[in-house]
Amino acid sequence: MALFFGCSDDDDDDTWKQLPQEELNIQDVAFEINGEKATRGSLQMTVKNENEAVLNLKNVIPGYAEVPVDVNLKKQADNSFTFLGEQGLTTPPAMMVRSDLQPVIMTVRVEGNVNLEGKVSATATTKLSESAQAGLTGAWTLLGTMSNNDELVTASPLFLTWTAINKEEPNFEYGANMVSLFGSLAVYNMLNQVTFHEDGNITAKYWDGEFAMAGADENNVLEATHEDWKVSPKNLAFWYARNEMLYIVPNINAILQQVGADNEDVDINNPESLNTILEKLGEYNIDINALLPSVMQWMTTGIPVKYTKNGNELKISVDKQMVEPFMKALLPALGKLQEEVDKILADPTNDNSFLIQMALAMLRIEKLTDIKTIWEQNTAEFELSLNFVK
Repeated sequence: MALFFGCSDDDDDDTWKQLPQEELNIQDVAFEINGEKATRGSLQMTVKNENEAVLNLKNVIPGYAEVPVDVNLKKQADNSFTFLGEQGLTTPPAMMVRSDLQPVIMTVRVEGNVNLEGKVSATATTKLSESAQAGLTGAWTLLGTMSNNDELVTASPLFLTWTAINKEEPNFEYGANMVSLFGSLAVYNMLNQVTFHEDGNITAKYWDGEFAMAGADENNVLEATHEDWKVSPKNLAFWYARNEMLYIVPNINAILQQVGADNEDVDINNPESLNTILEKLGEYNIDINALLPSVMQWMTTGIPVKYTKNGNELKISVDKQMVEPFMKALLPALGKLQEEVDKILADPTNDNSFLIQMALAMLRIEKLTDIKTIWEQNTAEFELSLNFVK
């Protein structure tokens, strides 16, 4: 009989019913994501029985509005409960959530402890699936050499291909060569390395000092003007690969917060700052509406770019079709810019006059508005790429 009643008491243990099930602000609990303290969102546990519950993470995992995770409960001697579970996500991280039926892209694993008073300590880790990593995970260093043939750049950290339909008409083929040359010297001094983490984060080694161009020795090996690279924090941008495309998902809220932290004179919460920027763009006839269809698509998929991996080499690129929305938005500004250039060229006392004339001569165009004509009427192939090695 003692054994019978003892077992009966165990069966009637309803401590789990006292676990808090109200929504908790993530800032009021000890919660980390991939080793970083969570700063936004909330969590709510729905307890099914003494062994099972659902932990719903709302705006906690960057890029996801909600992530419900089935967890196993295990009672501890102090009447608290540990929980552990993981959930495969079929939608990529995005600024706006969509629903589709795709293979698992990312897995979220949560574990922690909750007591009857609602004190929670937990960690969450994310991991991209093997297919979503596509062999890109790891640190990629910007190509540190340049190659040329007959004074034309054939390989460089930043490389622009812009071929003409008719080479006898105004074109940007030589201008593309200049962009590859001087653009590489500039980029190499600002960007050292990009790391694609298996948890979905992207970080980079970068330089935020005064603008300067890298140098090159007689063997065309590039050398930056400094060695003190900074490492960007996690949770600013995410990535995944799908259908031979690489998608970059910026965490807009976190980026704005970081900008505000790095620049005390920038008020990210002041709508007048945005209005000022839009007014300036309008003065130069920049057509923001031309970008809206692409931006709306990016809100659910991330920003798509092409990638080509060949052993220890990686090329990340955009082609003519992908750049078209930007060109439609920016090309109208060339008329206004040309007016300002003409004013400078008409003033022989302006020190910038000679520099502008030299730049136009190097690009082999007569005026900036030629670029619009070339893009719309004489562009056969366009590709802008960043090239990395491991």
